[in-house]
Amino acid sequence: MLCAAPVRSAEWEIVYEADNLRVQRRDYAGSELDEIKGVVRVKATLNAVMALLKDAQFNREWVYRSGGASILQDVGYAQAYVYGVVDAPYPMSDRDTVVRFDYHQDQETKEITVTIINFPEFIPEKADLVRVPRIGGFWHLKPEKDGWVEVTYQVYGDPGGWIPVWLANRAAVISVQETLRNMIPAVSRYKGARSEFVDEAAFSSNK
Repeated sequence: MLCAAPVRSAEWEIVYEADNLRVQRRDYAGSELDEIKGVVRVKATLNAVMALLKDAQFNREWVYRSGGASILQDVGYAQAYVYGVVDAPYPMSDRDTVVRFDYHQDQETKEITVTIINFPEFIPEKADLVRVPRIGGFWHLKPEKDGWVEVTYQVYGDPGGWIPVWLANRAAVISVQETLRNMIPAVSRYKGARSEFVDEAAFSSNK
């Protein structure tokens, strides 16, 4: 079982840096599991990055070890409940997640934050999968000059079941690292994508 640990330093530590991609880890208060943050710059529009993030059917083509994703419920454009499967390596059992994505755009900077909120009891558990009991984090999209977007993906999760702590932490780093690496070519398929959310002056920050 994954056990709690005393609160330790919360300083970020670089664990990978190359090819326009940086991944960091830090202790997560009250747990032996790490919080992971990855940052990458992609040559794309905000519309294209948002189109990629919201394309559940394409999720398994770029999210590391994704076994597929589906939208359970849309609450307008700015909120969605999403079901996802994690294709865990043998001999571990596959996991599944149920989360809510809340989308917010700053009307002045146009930066977008997509908050990830855990809802494990939104649908019944499946007998052949381990439901992830704790997960949370966010995506942050910051538009830059000359058509670039800085993408930050920060996440913490307890995979549930029995997994050695060192293996769970290592898997979390690889997941963020490879997902962001895959995002660079994946986002190109959405060139010219339009969105009712990005750059929409009428969008309410209170939604």
